[in-house]
Amino acid sequence: MFLDTDTSLSRQWRATQLATSPYSIEQLEFILVDEVYPVCKYNLLSVAGEWEGFDPEWLRTKILRRLDSAFRVLHVLNLGRLTVHVSAEWRATKRAILALREPRTKNAA
Repeated sequence: MFLDTDTSLSRQWRATQLATSPYSIEQLEFILVDEVYPVCKYNLLSVAGEWEGFDPEWLRTKILRRLDSAFRVLHVLNLGRLTVHVSAEWRATKRAILALREPRTKNAA
């Protein structure tokens, strides 16, 4: 969701991956806002183009480094707290996650 291309094209894949995770939708949103957004937001400002080979280990390392930062107290100033919730792509992804999880919820009842 932090690429300068049409990220809606990967929405179904992303929603499927997230729907099968053990995290609630609230936890997924927290991870997006507090962990992923602060690390990946700069790519939205980049003119470098599309990421051809995304390295999940790079993301993991960056997130863990940020979480261990001595400046963690400043993380509440994260602009993602204002912008992610209104992101059309996140809202559409969230709806897709919930739709994919719905049959599991009905079968469990």
